[in-house]
Amino acid sequence: MFEMRDATAGNAPGRPRHGVLPQVSALIRPHWPLLSRRLLITAGVFFAAYVAVAILVDMGAFGRLNLRMTHYLQGRGSTGQDIGLGVFSYLGSIEVTLVIATLIGIGLFRGLRLLAVLPVAFVLLGSGLEIIGKQLIVSPAPGEALQRFPSFLPSLGHRIGQYSFPSGHVLRATLAYGLVLYLAERWELFGRDSSRLSPVLVLVSFFVGYGVVYLGWHWLSDAIGGILLGLALLFALIAYLERKRTVNPGHRLD
Repeated sequence: MFEMRDATAGNAPGRPRHGVLPQVSALIRPHWPLLSRRLLITAGVFFAAYVAVAILVDMGAFGRLNLRMTHYLQGRGSTGQDIGLGVFSYLGSIEVTLVIATLIGIGLFRGLRLLAVLPVAFVLLGSGLEIIGKQLIVSPAPGEALQRFPSFLPSLGHRIGQYSFPSGHVLRATLAYGLVLYLAERWELFGRDSSRLSPVLVLVSFFVGYGVVYLGWHWLSDAIGGILLGLALLFALIAYLERKRTVNPGHRLD
């Protein structure tokens, strides 16, 4: 029995060598640390805000503001912006964000089965919640007259559900690039100079949100809903990762 426990806790032959977290006994069931609990509370606050916005959208409270914002952005647009933001919108597509999540899981959490699938699982979960929202929340999408996505560009947008709330592109961009930002800052994903990427990742998420409104794919309220739901999922995921850091304080990145 003791030999079996030692083999579980140590570097037994045949066990994966991932280099992120040290091997610990599966018999240990630690409580969630304070930071993780606070992050979960933050996730709950963002989700409550998302629900509140969804109710307001369903009541039609954003109607005038949505139309005025779309006209304002498009009134200052150009063909160059149409092309640039059209290409930029790819970064929020489910195809691109799934690739990013898969690379994170394989590259950073190899050998840790649950952690390896979590980024992909959360992107898929967010997309599932997007589908539910677009079935339940009455928010008709902008009309054809407001569409500015260049016709010669291949579209990675997918028409799902009857309505447009929330924006799946903004949701996935917030979740995927927010996760990369967290891993870069906290886990030094790209080395000790990872923090230099922070402004870039923030701008990527911002321009995806700006782009879906400018291009006439979504209203401002759809983008706000996508941000809030994306942040709720992101903070929940970070809470779990922070728990793993606390439980396994000797983790390191190769």
